[in-house]
Amino acid sequence: MTPKEILFNYWNFSEFKTPQEDIIQSVLNKKDTLAILPTGGGKSLCFQIPAIMFDGLTLVISPLIALMKDQVQNLQSKGISTTYITNEIDQNTIGKILDDCQNNKIKLLYVSPERLQSRLFIERLSQINISLIAIDEAHCVSEWGHDFRPAYHKISKLRTIFPEVPLLALTATATNKIQQEIVEKLEFKEPQTFKSSLKRENLSYNVYLSSDKKGDLIYYLKKYPGSSIIFVRNRKLTYEISNFLIENGFDADFFHAKLTKDEKEQKQRDWTLSNSQIMVSTNAFGMGIDKPNVRTVFHIDLPSSIESYYQEVGRAGRDEEKAFGIYLYNPDDRIQSENIFKANLPSQQDFIKISNCLFSQLQLAEGELTEMSYQLDLPKFADQFNLNLKMVVQFLDFLNTKEIIQQKNYTQNSTIRILASPHTINLNENKIFDYLQRHYSGIYTYNKEVSESRMAFDLHISIGDIRNSLHEYSKNGMIDYSDRFLARFRFLVPRNSSTFKNKLWKDFEAIQINNWNRLQAMVYYAEQNTVCRERLLFGYFNQKMSEDCHKCDVCLSKKKTEEINSSKILAFLKEGEKTQTEILTKFINSPKEKIISELQYLIDEMQVQPIGLDAYKLIQ
Repeated sequence: MTPKEILFNYWNFSEFKTPQEDIIQSVLNKKDTLAILPTGGGKSLCFQIPAIMFDGLTLVISPLIALMKDQVQNLQSKGISTTYITNEIDQNTIGKILDDCQNNKIKLLYVSPERLQSRLFIERLSQINISLIAIDEAHCVSEWGHDFRPAYHKISKLRTIFPEVPLLALTATATNKIQQEIVEKLEFKEPQTFKSSLKRENLSYNVYLSSDKKGDLIYYLKKYPGSSIIFVRNRKLTYEISNFLIENGFDADFFHAKLTKDEKEQKQRDWTLSNSQIMVSTNAFGMGIDKPNVRTVFHIDLPSSIESYYQEVGRAGRDEEKAFGIYLYNPDDRIQSENIFKANLPSQQDFIKISNCLFSQLQLAEGELTEMSYQLDLPKFADQFNLNLKMVVQFLDFLNTKEIIQQKNYTQNSTIRILASPHTINLNENKIFDYLQRHYSGIYTYNKEVSESRMAFDLHISIGDIRNSLHEYSKNGMIDYSDRFLARFRFLVPRNSSTFKNKLWKDFEAIQINNWNRLQAMVYYAEQNTVCRERLLFGYFNQKMSEDCHKCDVCLSKKKTEEINSSKILAFLKEGEKTQTEILTKFINSPKEKIISELQYLIDEMQVQPIGLDAYKLIQ
């Protein structure tokens, strides 16, 4: 079958989007290919169709487990033999999967880039007939991007094993600098590069100045009904905003990285099935979540970069119906983001101090390199040497990035599996085991993600005491406990204090300067109100537009808008006292700024009286 025939038979599409067909042909010609397509641009088809046509296995490297599972399920429903390998799968099952791959029973295998760090996996992979290696979210290869993953550097090692196998790298967000780095780091041979316009006719980008973000949320959610994602800065805000929306009659839920795996999957499932129309989340949500009918994506806080902003807004309107990205901006957002950035940023003095304390704690001498793996209790280490815990974590992440250390089993959440027989545990006397059994089903069979902080809160025990008890149970063989605060790593190079003081510090500083500049680019995007949002956004990715978009807030503000009749506002207030949100909702099809301007006019004319901060009544 031809690519077009496969497209129609399996996906029921008659035509490709530009430049899907050219990308597929490049892959079929066994060329190393870089594809830059917008969110919702159909990146997956560019390797799924060649996978069906090739004789061997297509290896798909993806950083997003949720996306892996979604794509595998979708392909399996079409009768295409597909599977994935994640840390959730036991070694016996992994062995059987690789056997099936070796026996040509599987067409596509999805793995995380970290899987390539396993020597055993690489050895098994070398015995398999691989026709294509697809690298999704390829911008993760660049330490100058917004989602750098050190494991992406390992992908190039596959070239020595499969020198003739073509590589296909796919991304939606890549500046010219990052494109060049992808090609270099993945060691492309005679690379073919294809770019699609970032423009999506159905999606508009908007920034609105807001002094009452909660009230404005209600206004815009009523103005643009349907499924929404609301991105916020921290976990606390996910609870606060979702509860506020529920109190105001909306179907809402919250999401953040510290939820357990089961909780995440349940919330994602409920939201995808529209049981929860609105998801309030940190940036942990959105990537890998493919829900076509998202109408609005809100940002309550300043995104860290234009790259992440574009990725997140791109979750909206995958069904090609009209959709909106809305950032509710306040000048305080800039101050807050800049302060947070600076507060956890190690100075050169901090950087050197952390390195010296680390080597002192581990008793690692100058020039020494051992084969041993180290364990470091991060909170205790930070307390012992009076260090900022977030700076310590950032320092170790940087060392992992530069391949000075190799971190093992680093996860965002701790995991526990109860090894002891239920009959040997007195649940009446042991509150922790009783809690684990009641709150985490299957904990006797599987390693379950747990939250020590939630456990501590519910049981009225300090987090430190909870962790100490769990470690004691682990030593006694009662549980298998992986503590997220317990860093496990080994050194890959000998200790060299001069390198830390000079080269490594300069590298660290350069990355932070780059991150600061990316934040400032986002600030400029939000604060300016004269240049078309789309033109500015696409210009950041080196794409020029011939004309303005005519649908963002900047473009629409230049158009003549219909004057709202102040008599209509007076007539509405005759019903009684009204809040600003009620007035805005009543006249939802009129420009918000004009409504507020008319209200101010009526106040100046002494026809309307403000009550408190956001309510109004007629002056009799």
